[in-house]
Amino acid sequence: MDRRRFALYALVGFALATAAAIVISGARPAVGQGVTPLVVQGIGYVCAILAALDLLAPAAHPSGADRKLGGVVLVSVAVLVVLDVFALADSGGATIGAGFLRLVCLVVIVAVAGRLLATSRTAGRQRQ
Repeated sequence: MDRRRFALYALVGFALATAAAIVISGARPAVGQGVTPLVVQGIGYVCAILAALDLLAPAAHPSGADRKLGGVVLVSVAVLVVLDVFALADSGGATIGAGFLRLVCLVVIVAVAGRLLATSRTAGRQRQ
């Protein structure tokens, strides 16, 4: 399996876990969230980190673009984790700035997934 395809599947797993965590969190009252949304989001973070590490790993034909995409995903996930830790520690709730930064990081990860999708489709057409 192509490394970009694995990374794409892992980022799709991240997106699905993030969406599931949001749905689970939204279905519960704010004071009774429990740990389920955090666990589901943690699984999503693991998927995204695996995608980033896969893109950062040396390959037979190294591509600087893959390594840059892996770095972007890794930094975005690190920011998301830090935001979640601060939101968990702060009982007052998240601020609008933290929410906007979270949105920016999610959009960046989706853009990387779109780029991987485009390059994997192009590579698939060239093989035929």
